Amino acid sequence: MLDPDEAKRIVLEHTQLKAPLSIDLEESLGFVLAEDVQATCSVPAFDNSAMDGYAMRTGDLVYASEVAPVSLKMIDFIAAGDRSLQPLEQGECFQIATGAELPCGADTIVMKEQARAEGDRIWFMKAPQKSQHVRYKGEDIQEGQIVLSRGEKIGPSQITLLAAFGYSRVLVQPPLNVVVITTGSELVDVDQPLEPGKIRDVNSYMLAALAREEQCNAHRVGIIKDDPRLIYEVLNSHIQVDLILITGGVSMGERDFVKDALIEIGAEEIFWKVRIKPGKPFYFAIRRRGENEKTLIFGLPGNPAAGYIIFEEYARPSIRKAMGRRRLENPFITAELDFDITEQSDRRQFIRAFLRKDQNQFHVAPLPVQGSHSLSSLAGANALVVVPENEEILPKGTSVKVRPLNPTGAMEL
Repeated sequence: MLDPDEAKRIVLEHTQLKAPLSIDLEESLGFVLAEDVQATCSVPAFDNSAMDGYAMRTGDLVYASEVAPVSLKMIDFIAAGDRSLQPLEQGECFQIATGAELPCGADTIVMKEQARAEGDRIWFMKAPQKSQHVRYKGEDIQEGQIVLSRGEKIGPSQITLLAAFGYSRVLVQPPLNVVVITTGSELVDVDQPLEPGKIRDVNSYMLAALAREEQCNAHRVGIIKDDPRLIYEVLNSHIQVDLILITGGVSMGERDFVKDALIEIGAEEIFWKVRIKPGKPFYFAIRRRGENEKTLIFGLPGNPAAGYIIFEEYARPSIRKAMGRRRLENPFITAELDFDITEQSDRRQFIRAFLRKDQNQFHVAPLPVQGSHSLSSLAGANALVVVPENEEILPKGTSVKVRPLNPTGAMEL
């Protein structure tokens, strides 16, 4: 069996970045930037007022006070979007709107409610500070500055920046085309009645949802019976996609036909079996599609929890790398065990658990049912506790390594 870390290294080594794609800004939410983004102008683009008020020279109001107010002549009003070409002279002020360009010669703003207007004379009862309520050109962002980096996922705040600098189109890493296949004559679809001995197909729905969570175009083929010819035909007809997730049929049972079918369509086995629990019969293969392209094939165990963990530890980092993400997986944190972990194994264990934060300390509670078939622990988990190979019993209070799951898998921290 392959070491878990070596398996991940091999998977990522075979993962290629897709060629970038230019798309409309409005369609870019959730995609990953394929290039650095520069500011095409400064922010603010010019010196402007942060308040509705009056623009003036600080020196004109040095002696203004409640007992000795000073008046200035108001010579014009500058609305947002307008600018005054008339320079400010001594003893004058401009009425100015929020966001309007500061007139030449002004160096401060007094809020409208702190002054009194009498015709074209504006009275001030306090000496202002220089630069108060003034937003200076480039104080937030300088023209030419890198504001977004390649590999950054585009969210609402990134779209805000892109719009601010006139990027109507964005160069992004395109989504992967993913096919999800489930095998097993014992399976029925979700809308079918459960006959004796049958099991509903949950894996294809789970895996398609996980792939779509990463912005992939995921297509569910449906259930393929344990028929070697049928499995071959389905694989052969979908081999042009970027990634195939196939569950079941990769172990050593009498009806495990997937590996033979993959060899028949020209796939190259990279490894089979990883020292991990659950998920040992993980099968990884590639199918070359010309000189520079290949399909990655993840043969996952049929038990849902095992398939989920293999996706989290191997498929998700691979997808993120192919789509240009900088962070390939959620980083580990350290948490204190709320309960003992007594099960020992010669494989690295990934235990479904619930992670919470109490004041400044993370605590993690392993969920009670840990079988690879368990749906309750899968639905209730928001983290995976990692137990190294051949680890002794871990008592309550032990510090353990935990990988938080995406917040869609139970409650957010």
